[in-house]
Amino acid sequence: MEEQTMEKPCSLLLVGLDPAELSLCSDHFSRSGHGVAAALNVDEAVEKLNPGGVDLVYLRSRDGRSGAAMITRLAGPSPFPPVVLVCDRADGGSILDIWRAGAADILFPPLTPEALDASLRRCAQRLSPRAGTPLSLPKGRFFYLDETGEERWVSVPPPRFTIGRSSRNHLVLDHGSISRSHAEVVAQGDGYLLRDLDSKLGTCVNGVRIKETLLADGDEVQFGGAQGLSFTFRTADILGSLLGGSDPGRVAGMSMSGFRDIGKLFAAFRTLSSIAVLDDLLALVVDTAIELTGAERGFIMLRELDGSLQFRCARSRHKHSLDGSCFQTSRRIPEEVHRTGRPIFVKDLDHGTGAEWHESTRQIGLHSISCVPLRYVPLHDEANPSGSRCAEIIGVLYLDSASVGARLTSTRVGALETLAMEAAMAIYNAKLYKDLEDKRRMEEQLARAREIQQTLLPPPVRDRGFVLACGWSLPCYEIGGDYFDYFDLDGDRLGFTLGDVAGKGISAALLASLVQGLFSAQGHFDAPLESIVASINRTLALRGDGSRFVTSFFGVLSPDGSCRYVNAGHNPPILLRRDGSLEQLTAGGMVLGLFAGEQYRSSCARFGPGDRLVLFTDGAVDALGASGKEFGLDRLISVLRSHARLPAPEMLALTQAAVLDYSEGVPQADDITLLVLEFRGPGPRP
Repeated sequence: MEEQTMEKPCSLLLVGLDPAELSLCSDHFSRSGHGVAAALNVDEAVEKLNPGGVDLVYLRSRDGRSGAAMITRLAGPSPFPPVVLVCDRADGGSILDIWRAGAADILFPPLTPEALDASLRRCAQRLSPRAGTPLSLPKGRFFYLDETGEERWVSVPPPRFTIGRSSRNHLVLDHGSISRSHAEVVAQGDGYLLRDLDSKLGTCVNGVRIKETLLADGDEVQFGGAQGLSFTFRTADILGSLLGGSDPGRVAGMSMSGFRDIGKLFAAFRTLSSIAVLDDLLALVVDTAIELTGAERGFIMLRELDGSLQFRCARSRHKHSLDGSCFQTSRRIPEEVHRTGRPIFVKDLDHGTGAEWHESTRQIGLHSISCVPLRYVPLHDEANPSGSRCAEIIGVLYLDSASVGARLTSTRVGALETLAMEAAMAIYNAKLYKDLEDKRRMEEQLARAREIQQTLLPPPVRDRGFVLACGWSLPCYEIGGDYFDYFDLDGDRLGFTLGDVAGKGISAALLASLVQGLFSAQGHFDAPLESIVASINRTLALRGDGSRFVTSFFGVLSPDGSCRYVNAGHNPPILLRRDGSLEQLTAGGMVLGLFAGEQYRSSCARFGPGDRLVLFTDGAVDALGASGKEFGLDRLISVLRSHARLPAPEMLALTQAAVLDYSEGVPQADDITLLVLEFRGPGPRP
């Protein structure tokens, strides 16, 4: 539903607003040229409404239900201007009460100039002609009788609507008297122009063959000559037709005041989108559809990611939710509506064409069914900058009854389809909001998980006198699958480990934390390193599913410079000697977590004062630069040699900077972790 624009000033009455809100609204509306009056409460407002001259009321309440009662008191027995309710909170049920009471819009604090202006625009169509002028093109529709004699209609969306036998037309008429490209309707000013496209048998309006003509509400249009197809063109608001043409004595399922207020319900969908409580929104739509049609039950089925329809809301005519285990419905009809995008209305499943197709539905006691698509049309489609908009069917609104249904008039059918269209917009927006909320919660949880993971890592620098250890890790996602640790052992020894879990994200991070904990715990047992690593491997293999493995390096450094280690399939650490020579520590075995019976061997390296051991994960050497080439092991060794005389923390910082500078601006596919041990030797430090 298009918003209207306020062209002329109007008279506003502000009722019950608190001082700050009253000051804001009065100043803003006055600066915009509108007349503003205030009332402390509803009783004072009634007195100010009696002389007339008020175009719009802003009414303050604590919540939705008290607001509905206040609007009812404000209305009294005589006509009253549209009311914008300002309330702190409202659920789906109370919002329906608010619209029934007569509200034109709802605002939730804090009030802002932008929200006030938007509310005025939404209410413009309900104001007197002197206050607001509708600027949008009225909706056009062609009404016709289908093969069963039921009245149907099709929308005529601007700017251009084509008619013909070809499947490329908006309205496809498979009839021998219709040309492939027969006619078109184009928006012109504030109306619709019908143009014949040199069809073979022509186009007639009210019995006269035309080349082109402006259509008026109620025109009878015939495509394809005397034996062609007939339509009635309508531009009046379908809800206006419903309200103006209904006999109060013949309205079923809803009072006349209820039908009068159904138009106001559509403004609620914008508010519900801002509330974004999807379950309340679905219940509100179904309850309204049941009242509109007089059905016994109503359902909303939404399309899932796999394309299937799933029940998301089930309600009775008594506004109670239905348990999915206790109801049965037709599946053929909603699937058909979802597939084709065409509504289906069945008054009596026992009679009429196709009754044999619904035998299973009849067996569960159903006789009448109404089902319309929930068709979402985006206001702006970035994929179609030309302005064409592609509709998306996000589900169906389905209603049924055990009794034979009353004949739905075209206006009621139109009202139900309009309700479905407006509801689809609100549902789509509410789902987007829910997805954003889910994403926000996930991001918060991941941020918290990253904090926890960082606390599990050791301090960035650890000085044990005979050795200075420092480490750094950068996950490519919020949390990573790399780990490093160093911990004190008996005999004044330092245990250290670094590893990389195959994969990324949460599962890799959980496994990395587990392995880090296992090494830290088992390192305190007086057992050979190869036995410790074999035990950890057995634990991982027996508890895993075979799809995850870990590359790891585990070492124990003693004050005398002896370093016993096991390399379990990891990048060989680089032992950079003080004299500039280089060694790689490779002894050990295969990766952890694949085969429970795998055996490992340890080896011993001798450190001298000034020697440095650098451990790294493959994210450091695989880091991609702007050229698409990897940082590489040779470049890493070159960086390490150039900083070999610096203290370990500075060496680590400069190596880290070199990797990050190389890969600046390029998304990385792996975590990056570095660990540097600087051996000083026994004895007092300089």
